[in-house]
Amino acid sequence: MKPYCETASQYVLPTLRALIAKRLMEKYKLTQQSAALKLGLTQSAVSQYLRNLRGSKVKSIEKDENINKEIEVFVDRIASGDMNSLAALESFCNICRLIRRKGLLCDIHIKTSPHLKDCRICLS
Repeated sequence: MKPYCETASQYVLPTLRALIAKRLMEKYKLTQQSAALKLGLTQSAVSQYLRNLRGSKVKSIEKDENINKEIEVFVDRIASGDMNSLAALESFCNICRLIRRKGLLCDIHIKTSPHLKDCRICLS
């Protein structure tokens, strides 16, 4: 058994962190270290995200317009300092839930757990 949460931790979380770190650096001209501090990551993790060594496996997340809008709001609020840690966590989790409801990770989940080909849990 491989629950969705396990697949999400391997694929969704790194993808979201990579997208957020990249946008913080591009839009707000933050250094890797500054972006890392805002996200509670290490500078080396941000470096790996920028070089696509981590967080580049779920292209459907990058292509989804609604997800991108939510990420932009998150990036703007993080950059401005308008969000405390609890609000940031809640916002991040909301983005993850949206990804789940849209079924953006279903293909990967089914590839890693073929016996779940008829699973519709996330979509309900």
